[in-house]
Amino acid sequence: KLGDPSEVHFHTVDDHLGWHQQADERWFLGLNIVNGRIKDTETTQLKTGLREVIEQFHLNVRLTGQQNLLLIDIPEEQREPLEEKLHAYGIATDPGAAGAYRFAMACPAMPTCGQAVAEAERVLPTVVQQIEEHLVELGLDNEAISFRMTGCPNGCARPYMGDVGLVGRTKDIYNVYVGGDWGNNRLNTLYAQMIHVKDIPQVLRPLFVLWRDERQSQETFGDFCHRIGIEQLQERVKTQVIVG
Repeated sequence: KLGDPSEVHFHTVDDHLGWHQQADERWFLGLNIVNGRIKDTETTQLKTGLREVIEQFHLNVRLTGQQNLLLIDIPEEQREPLEEKLHAYGIATDPGAAGAYRFAMACPAMPTCGQAVAEAERVLPTVVQQIEEHLVELGLDNEAISFRMTGCPNGCARPYMGDVGLVGRTKDIYNVYVGGDWGNNRLNTLYAQMIHVKDIPQVLRPLFVLWRDERQSQETFGDFCHRIGIEQLQERVKTQVIVG
């Protein structure tokens, strides 16, 4: 006869980036992989560098639900040489280097997915970079906000649970959802329909201003939007001049 299951409560959601010690006193290193795409670029030799360090240091690898990668079972004496090797290939080991993109993810979408009606993986980095400029200007650049984008309503990158969800409707056009919770236990709500990709940062900016000025202690962006309610947010943005 089985006993009653133990209750489990998750108060935070960890992305496991950076250095963490394992139970056996070895270490693991979490690396931010933009949209899970391992490739070499002009600035970062991610594919080449990972192949090199995994072979040289005989590392085990785990993949995460956030499209990131963990290098695990690292002895203490290998930490410094491993980090130096990664830096030589332009691979950042500091989670802060990801900026606003730390909690962002997108599905592959165009051109490889037959279901996609809009871009996702190829445009989200630019969209988040533009959003980050607003966050810096508003003094919110150190806040954790999850951004999720998909190229169709199927939602493969979980856009309906993020602080901000961007769902492709047709070429360059997206629906904007807000109000998900950090533990992915609450669906977000449709805030704006048929927004051109170039206008997404400006559509979100007034909400960031309201959040900055009126949030409760430690209140996340998604929790704030959920507490205020979509209709109230829409009315506030429409009828008030919000000074950033």
